Amino acid sequence: MKFPKDFLFGTANADHQVEAHDPQREDVWDLWERCQGLTPRGRATDFANRYEEDIASAAKLGCKLFRFSIAWARVEPEYGKFDPEAIRHYEAIADCIRKNGMKVMVTLHHFVWPVWLERDHGGMIGPEFPDIFARYAETMHKAFGEKVDWWITFNEPSQLTFGYIRPWWQNRYYMPPGLPRGSPVDAEAGAVGKLVPNLFLAHARARKRIKSLRPGAQVGVNPLVTGFPTWLQMIMDWGACHRGFAEALFKFTTKNPLVSERGDVDLVIGGITMEDQTKFESSDPYLRTGKAIIVSSGFEGSDISALAGKKIGVIAIGNQPQNWAQDLPKGSRRQLFSNYDNAREALEKGSIQAIYGDAFFLLPQETENRESFRFLETGLSDEHYVVLAPHGHTRLLERVDRAITHFRAELADYCDVSWISEPRETISQAPPPISLHEVFENGGTLPETLTSSRSLRRIERRGKIRIGIRTDAPGISPKCTAEGLEMRLAKLIAKEVFGDETKLRIVPIDPSNRFSKLESKTSWLNWAWRFWGTTSLIANVNWWYLGMAGKLAPELCPEEAIGAQDFIGLDYYWGLPTRSLHKFRLLEDAAHGRFLKAPVWPRGLYHSLRRFSRWFPGQELFIVENGCTPSAGDGISRASYMTSHLEQVSKAIEKGVPVRAYNWWSVTSNREWGHPFDPNTDFGLNFVDLDNDPELIRQPTPEADLFQSIIAKHRKDSHP
Repeated sequence: MKFPKDFLFGTANADHQVEAHDPQREDVWDLWERCQGLTPRGRATDFANRYEEDIASAAKLGCKLFRFSIAWARVEPEYGKFDPEAIRHYEAIADCIRKNGMKVMVTLHHFVWPVWLERDHGGMIGPEFPDIFARYAETMHKAFGEKVDWWITFNEPSQLTFGYIRPWWQNRYYMPPGLPRGSPVDAEAGAVGKLVPNLFLAHARARKRIKSLRPGAQVGVNPLVTGFPTWLQMIMDWGACHRGFAEALFKFTTKNPLVSERGDVDLVIGGITMEDQTKFESSDPYLRTGKAIIVSSGFEGSDISALAGKKIGVIAIGNQPQNWAQDLPKGSRRQLFSNYDNAREALEKGSIQAIYGDAFFLLPQETENRESFRFLETGLSDEHYVVLAPHGHTRLLERVDRAITHFRAELADYCDVSWISEPRETISQAPPPISLHEVFENGGTLPETLTSSRSLRRIERRGKIRIGIRTDAPGISPKCTAEGLEMRLAKLIAKEVFGDETKLRIVPIDPSNRFSKLESKTSWLNWAWRFWGTTSLIANVNWWYLGMAGKLAPELCPEEAIGAQDFIGLDYYWGLPTRSLHKFRLLEDAAHGRFLKAPVWPRGLYHSLRRFSRWFPGQELFIVENGCTPSAGDGISRASYMTSHLEQVSKAIEKGVPVRAYNWWSVTSNREWGHPFDPNTDFGLNFVDLDNDPELIRQPTPEADLFQSIIAKHRKDSHP
């Protein structure tokens, strides 16, 4: 790998992901995480107090560029009222970066904005937004713009569309603000039609104000770019340039599934978390729990450290096999079990010393000889259980959500809820809001545009609803025969559908193969429908740079925004070559925080760099973000991911592409947008145990050493 002498290696972070929550200055993601029952950021990495440590760490690696973002809600806690002290804090961060010999890249809007903007001014789709944002950008530049080398107005603007798009295969909006319950697909298309030009205008006006203060200022954006085959990317880009075609395709493919799928069961309740899959439709969460550890009642240890060197049973289902190494002491040994019954039996016999898994299934109240066991640790994660149905069963899931409302009300009388991480939020009597509109309005409209009710009529004609429950669940397990929570929920669902809880057929399912009973021979039709629907979404084409190049309709990119950039920024993580397009659903897994499954295609980065360089000759390119979790998708290690992507950068430079910088995401572990912290969501060069270490100690990873050696070799080759 060869890089120019002035090439910049760097790293980055973002305010909401690393700064501690401030209840007096919340942003929309704080509100979103709370109302959606997601993992809150809490202290995060406490970067606001420890930025000197993290910046010095990056400098030690040899980095010459450091990117951070400003928390808009902190510097402007009320509309038009800026906080000088908060602004000085970010100026101090910029000073620290420069003192450590690095250049400064600042992001003004990294997925978050003040609550007052959304509540009082219509958010990013409000008519005032472009000028409000431009005033904010101008204020920041006046305060410390002379210390900033590159400004980024919007982080990944393409992703912001997901706050207004909820197609049939999604249960909820991926990010704030969401639209009111029952909003039709026409309303989603209309909202995106307001968002996109507002983002262009806000960027262009912010850049204009910044450059009026310092003409040489460098201002750009970093869209998220997914690596698709060139032929497919050209089709998507062509569609984006023809607004009528793109809007019609979007509405047509995202409104309904093509067919109503039929499996061997109508629903599965078997302890499935919201993080497990994307192949089916899901209900509202019915239970909030988390990872925990049980030991025999006679075990002498009082905390996790007592398990060092011990053999621990791990349930080989869901995310347990990946998470155990992070949550358990180094030196502990793993033995996999296919279900909780067998694991508890092994613990009783003494062949293992503990069991790690989902708290609810580890030790249900109905467990026979429950007194033989005890919890050693609970609350190691924060997870949500949902009910699954095949695609095309939205009417049925509406009934399921009603049953879940009644079910939550019964939880208070069920049992000791020590295994529930936040029982007051779990025992709630209403489903979580799907939009910030519902939060502000204290409610929302009921669904009006749900999909076909054919599947519900089919169940009604049959006279019974078929519900799959795992074989180690209370009420199904031969070692735990008393009726448990999931059996109770099944009866409540039958009552909602038929008015009679006895009209129910329970189908035992293998815990390790929980989804097979839902699979349908016609699912490939919906897969194809979903594939084209997703590729046609404005979130997945290069619409930002098509707009900058003057190729979008003026209703989407107004004339004043065309060419309004000083450099080309991009984020690149994953991609799919033609031969791997059948793995398309793995990209959706990544969108929902299951990054360990994300498909890796380094050559897609090379193609992207070449493409944008052709579109904007002479402008420098910045890889603003590239990175992966400890184990990248397709069985690739993080070290291989890093080197293979840098090789593609080097190759692009050899072909004459003026790539100026490469940032690894991120300098430390961080809070990944409401997802539980586990190996699926840890991108840090320095590991921080966000959930279990009160000291938040930074621990360098092997990839930090690799990055340092790559940078050192570049310096040596550049300075003979």
